[in-house]
Amino acid sequence: MTPARFRWGIILILFGLLLLLQNLNFISDYYWDDLVIFFSITLIAIGIEKIFTRTKLQFLSYASSFLILFSGLGIAFVGSYNDPRGDFSSESYFERKHDDSVRRISANLEVDGTDLTIRDSGGEIVYASFDRFTRKPEIDYEVIDNTAEVSFISRYGILGGFIKLEFDESQGWDLSFSEEIPLELYCRGRDSDVHLNMATTPLYNLILDLDESDIYLKLGDLVPNLSVKINGVDTKLKLRVPEHVGIKINAEGYESYFKKVGMTRKNGWYISDGFDTVDIKVEIDLEADLRSFSIDYF
Repeated sequence: MTPARFRWGIILILFGLLLLLQNLNFISDYYWDDLVIFFSITLIAIGIEKIFTRTKLQFLSYASSFLILFSGLGIAFVGSYNDPRGDFSSESYFERKHDDSVRRISANLEVDGTDLTIRDSGGEIVYASFDRFTRKPEIDYEVIDNTAEVSFISRYGILGGFIKLEFDESQGWDLSFSEEIPLELYCRGRDSDVHLNMATTPLYNLILDLDESDIYLKLGDLVPNLSVKINGVDTKLKLRVPEHVGIKINAEGYESYFKKVGMTRKNGWYISDGFDTVDIKVEIDLEADLRSFSIDYF
């Protein structure tokens, strides 16, 4: 039996297994788009086969067919993920309706290499949409002790991120949270464009841990005391705050800039004019080696 004949037999077995596993509901039908990468792996395997056919290492020609088999199965299982939110090539949605038992929302977002937009709070506890040609995140949602705990975890590319597909269209997530329920938000990742318009969301605690990213952060005045912590290496941060809100910032290396925007240093913090007398206050802990940083009021 020649290596080529063995290879075609393996390919037929592979697709038979995929169809069988799909029919038995071990994998969903959301992996077919990811199999476009299978073509390049097949070419590599055929190249190995041709190189070592009729040599002392001919066993490698047969072994290359197993590369096709196991990579095809691996791609199918990773791409499938039994994910009801849609496949790689489609736009998809996730939402949880208002629940009277929920008194607080705790959101955890991991956005490596993904554009994130949060804006326009509404009646749902959480609503999210995901662009076409974006790997859909792992989503967990549960209510524990009157707290809705939701997480969106970015999934790496095929084979643990070793293989990535690039498209001209933006790849991003659009999220919104309740306009009534207090929100605690933790967002981390790198190489992301993060646009957070939180002016209509009752945000009371925000942690951003984002390296090599662009952050636009607009805060509101719906919560009397907001705590913000930002960490980011080589990150660009643009902060917007209502003009009647007091700002208190803990940061090093920005003394001349803070003076320029009318802030004074007190007990190790930089505070805005009239901070002690206003009703709405934002406390910002800036632990970052930022590429650039700016504050403006609206």
